[in-house]
Amino acid sequence: MLQDLRYAVRSLRHAPLFVTISLLSLALGIGANTAIFTIADRVLFRSLPVAHAGELVQFTSPGPQSGMVWGENRFSYPMFRDLRDHNTVFAGIAGRFSTPLNLTYNNRSERVTAELVTGTYFGTLGLSTVLGRPLALDDDRLPGAHAVAVLTYDYWRRRFNGNPAILNQKVLLNGYPMTVVGVAAAGYHGFDVGERTDVLVPTMMKNQMTPTWKGLDDRRVIWLQLVGRFAAGVSGAQARASLEPYYHGLLIMEMQTMPFRSEQGRARFVSKPLIFVPAARGVSDLRDAFEQPILILLAIVGLLLLIACANVAGLLLARAVSRQREIAVRLAIGAGRWSLIRQLLAESLVLALAGGAAGVLLAWWIASALLAAAPEMAVNAEPDPRVLGFTFALSLVTGLVFGLVPAWRATSPGLAVTLKDQGGSVSSSRTHVRLRKALVIAQVAISLVMLIASALFTRSLSNLRAVDLGFVPDRLLTFGLDPSLGGYDATRNRGLAEELQARLLAIPGVRSAAIGVVTLVAGNQEMNTIAIEGYQPKPDEDMNPWFDTVSPGYFRTLEIPLVAGREFTAADRAGTPRVAIVNEAFARQYFKTVNALGRRFGLARGKGNEIEIVGVVRAAKYSTIDEKPHATAYLCYAQDDNPSSLVAYVRAAGNPKGLFGAIRREAAALAPALPVTDLRTMNEQVDASLATRRAMSYLSTLFAVLATVLAGVGLYGVMAYTVARRTREIGIRVALGAARGDLLAMVMREVAALTAIGVAAAIPTALMLSRYVRAQLYGIAPADPWSIGLASLVLVSIALLAGYVPAERATRVDPIRALRHE
Repeated sequence: MLQDLRYAVRSLRHAPLFVTISLLSLALGIGANTAIFTIADRVLFRSLPVAHAGELVQFTSPGPQSGMVWGENRFSYPMFRDLRDHNTVFAGIAGRFSTPLNLTYNNRSERVTAELVTGTYFGTLGLSTVLGRPLALDDDRLPGAHAVAVLTYDYWRRRFNGNPAILNQKVLLNGYPMTVVGVAAAGYHGFDVGERTDVLVPTMMKNQMTPTWKGLDDRRVIWLQLVGRFAAGVSGAQARASLEPYYHGLLIMEMQTMPFRSEQGRARFVSKPLIFVPAARGVSDLRDAFEQPILILLAIVGLLLLIACANVAGLLLARAVSRQREIAVRLAIGAGRWSLIRQLLAESLVLALAGGAAGVLLAWWIASALLAAAPEMAVNAEPDPRVLGFTFALSLVTGLVFGLVPAWRATSPGLAVTLKDQGGSVSSSRTHVRLRKALVIAQVAISLVMLIASALFTRSLSNLRAVDLGFVPDRLLTFGLDPSLGGYDATRNRGLAEELQARLLAIPGVRSAAIGVVTLVAGNQEMNTIAIEGYQPKPDEDMNPWFDTVSPGYFRTLEIPLVAGREFTAADRAGTPRVAIVNEAFARQYFKTVNALGRRFGLARGKGNEIEIVGVVRAAKYSTIDEKPHATAYLCYAQDDNPSSLVAYVRAAGNPKGLFGAIRREAAALAPALPVTDLRTMNEQVDASLATRRAMSYLSTLFAVLATVLAGVGLYGVMAYTVARRTREIGIRVALGAARGDLLAMVMREVAALTAIGVAAAIPTALMLSRYVRAQLYGIAPADPWSIGLASLVLVSIALLAGYVPAERATRVDPIRALRHE
């Protein structure tokens, strides 16, 4: 085999053009697949770096909740404690909650992501430390009594340069001194895959880490994600059968203290199932958001690789024809067919491995570009042993796929006829031509499928960019501050918001400024259960509208039109009657009219229907650009009993970026311990919200263009070879008086036939597959005729151009030389 490889390298050195085109084709196909697999592996496939990850499950209990709910699949701390202490089917049950904190060390502060974890967390996951000790049961006894923390390995290396002296040193977390007792094992980035965790803190320190909301012992504060590890020999069905009766008893007990509007609601609450979902790969909202786009991209780059393989297979067939005489001689003097096939396959494998090596470099660039377009995916683009192993295996398989058929055809025993002088005759190559044409038809069909997908994604992105946001993003900027990271209580928080708004308004070049809580079109939502005065909800009606808490001037700053009533004013303060402004969707959903002024509602955790609606505004985009109008209520920031983080909005008279420096200075002067986060223009925020769609559009277009170019190269090669084979025939036609246009039409008819067959195969295939991308489209049908027509026009144009070059060459054949051609 080693001798075959050496001979293959020597042989390929004498065909630089063939090698260059083949390597470029394979590098594109293998590199694109490696890049997307790198991201898919980290987001979709990879298990947590803990012992026996397959034994881990996440607790879920789908159904109604009541109280302060911090996301899906959450439980209160008392519920966790009950399940932990009254089970016989889990080797361990742990709870965790991800939250931002402000970490200060050596007078330098930064925002970090922390996991509040129970004392059973490290033991349940099987997570170890490389330095110091893990958090343990003794760190989970008394609220506020366990001021210790464990750093993740990457954060320890990044912030502290891997210095072991940080052990037993104190850092400030939200201004509270915490002792570093350990560094988690390398590879652990948190239980939320695709997000970066920096520090782990005991749940007993929750009140210090989240001072604006407490509820450690409150069954109506639902915040913990629970993860368990099955005991030896226990299945999911056995665990559920053992623990669910006890869980239902807890629900019945909790129901007694919860306000339900109907007996039906009570019944649904107590009948919630307890389900255990495999959690070997952790949990991730990011995975849910990106799973389908990543799988679609995997399919697209898989098609690109097929085209690359077809292209190289066509080149190898052409190369085999040119070597027929050599192969026939070797067969005639006794060379075995299988030894020749092995030799030719060695050339294919050398090409594939070289293409794979080039593909690794290309993969790193493609993956980095994709992650730069979608910064919310906190994953590493660098190839690791798993990815390199994938690339190596892909290269080997690719080499066998595109090399086997040409090698088999090239060593056909019938090639002995080529020892005669007419070895280059038409009949000896007819089978090769048919096979190459079949490969080109497949390339054309696959390219058109990819072009149609690209057109759909591009038009969908264009539709999203044209959406009316309901507010004006031009000359608007936004940034965040989180007073809870500095230990601010509610009174200081409200004062900070008011003073910040005043300072922003005093900056030259600022037209208006306001404060909110929810960053618009950033994928965030804040909701609460409401009861409306005089309104009887329908069974299962959604009584959980979205909420934002905003300051006076908010709607004026964002230029959200006021439909009725008034905005908030300085008179709406703590201690005055609570007021709200709702959007048109809220008014129509609950009052069947936009005239909702004077109507009242209350929060489920509030005191009756104490909130009066004083204004109605136009429905604006809130969480995502592609959302439908959703019922939204705006409360007054100054009246909020428990404000948390804040988001500032500033309307500039000119270029908003010119205000960045002044804003940072004012924020630092007002609250030096609070870092400014996500300072950007609103147009940049809108662009960031479209990052996934934009990446899908750009990458699908890039891969489709590459596939079409490869298909064009393949078509050009087939037609150039066909013209060369028919040189004698063309010379005879010219000698008999054939016109230039006739010769051109003769060749172009064949080009058109190959293209038409490919298009005819591609369109029904694209229509069949289009339903799988429906969820990624906005304002466009998967079978959009304009997209299909545009893609077909582009492909046909490139195909005809690729075929025209050899066709035009055929018209310039010298009949004298052609008649002498063998």
